[in-house]
Amino acid sequence: MDTVLIVLTEDEPDQQLLRTGKRYVSGTETEIILCRIVDEKTFQNNLQRQATSERQIESIDEMEEIAKTEAEDIASDAFGDEIPHRGIGLVGTIPGDLIRVAEKENCEHIFVSGKKRSPAGKAVFGDVAQSVILQFDGPVTVTTMST
Repeated sequence: MDTVLIVLTEDEPDQQLLRTGKRYVSGTETEIILCRIVDEKTFQNNLQRQATSERQIESIDEMEEIAKTEAEDIASDAFGDEIPHRGIGLVGTIPGDLIRVAEKENCEHIFVSGKKRSPAGKAVFGDVAQSVILQFDGPVTVTTMST
């Protein structure tokens, strides 16, 4: 079975990205893996901020389980019974850990959201989509997140 990876990096899922991935696999037996990835540095910063709150996520494993549940819920809503899918959660680096997941799962294609930025902004701040394009040995589809 062929597999594609749809990457969610933001709190709100990119509906255009989900629709694009769904269109790509429609009529095939391709499985969609929906990956909710939480940047490792962001996770560590949030742990420090949560130290004083009542509800604290204690470990990377716990955060990955929460992210997996979110991914599964989003995938079920977006794809229903029409398209084979599963969700995974990941705390890690983009694109490094993300590319490793795609390779481990034998993904033939990655779908990722890009941000609207000027060329100078991309050069200074980097861009997730650009990093994935440069490091993944396969096709990458990029959409600009609709708000």
